[in-house]
Amino acid sequence: MQVTFYELIATSLEKTLPKILEKVYEGGFKAVVRIESAERLKSIDSAMWTYTTLGFLPHGSSADPAVFHSHQPIWLTLGKDNPIDATVLVITTQEYATDNSYDRILDIYDGNDPSSVQSAKERMDAYQHAGNEIMLWKQTLKGAWEKGL
Repeated sequence: MQVTFYELIATSLEKTLPKILEKVYEGGFKAVVRIESAERLKSIDSAMWTYTTLGFLPHGSSADPAVFHSHQPIWLTLGKDNPIDATVLVITTQEYATDNSYDRILDIYDGNDPSSVQSAKERMDAYQHAGNEIMLWKQTLKGAWEKGL
């Protein structure tokens, strides 16, 4: 499995996540996004509707009527549910994913928080020791991305 880490330096998760998910969606993949709190989920949900004037990212969560759940290409969740059979898992919660049902994991963390950086390094080591392919993208102060490792 491929595990890609994104170290945020210059922009917030709400500004960066929609752009990353846009690439996943354009690639024809479905994604589950694990979020740490209900407040953050609402903030990300709002950002996905408004991050660009050119459109929005179709997505859903358990707050939506159940009849729509399986039709969403992106699922926002506080738990480990995957009602859309996604193959991409996006982690914003600083957790190590033990679920092997995904083909790819995207782990996004705050590069300005030393404890978040340390936790990410520990997850990288754990994923690598488990035989996964690791990739790291670090954001510059100007918001551009540089390949790390």
